[in-house]
Amino acid sequence: MSMDQYTGLEFLTAVKDGTLPHAPMASTIPMKLVEVKTGYIIYEVTPNQQHVNLQGGVHGGFCATVLDSVTGAAAHTIMEKGIPFATTDLNIKMIRPMQVNKTYRGIGTIINAGRTLVMTEGRIVDENDKVFAHGTATLMIIRK
Repeated sequence: MSMDQYTGLEFLTAVKDGTLPHAPMASTIPMKLVEVKTGYIIYEVTPNQQHVNLQGGVHGGFCATVLDSVTGAAAHTIMEKGIPFATTDLNIKMIRPMQVNKTYRGIGTIINAGRTLVMTEGRIVDENDKVFAHGTATLMIIRK
């Protein structure tokens, strides 16, 4: 089925419920959508040995990809049927090192939604809500 048949919220809810598959990126960066509401999403994310850099820590690209995904998904929750969008800016800060094989939550929320631009924020947190990375994104709504 085409994504154009769903609102963003309907589409992401179907992914969460298993009716539609996760994005192929979820096999590279292990991510599972676990909560979806208007303007709010949570993914469970688990870095593994494939995500380790030369220094032995979880690569910053893991954090960047998770934050890009959660900030984009937060925006996706408010999109009408057939309205695409794209990230135009992503700013991230990594605060503390993540651990391999530990599950974190990637949380995305909307800061502001205008006619053309949506601003979102994302956080990667542990089970105690300790922040490991956070970021903001600007996404452009592409109206035809």
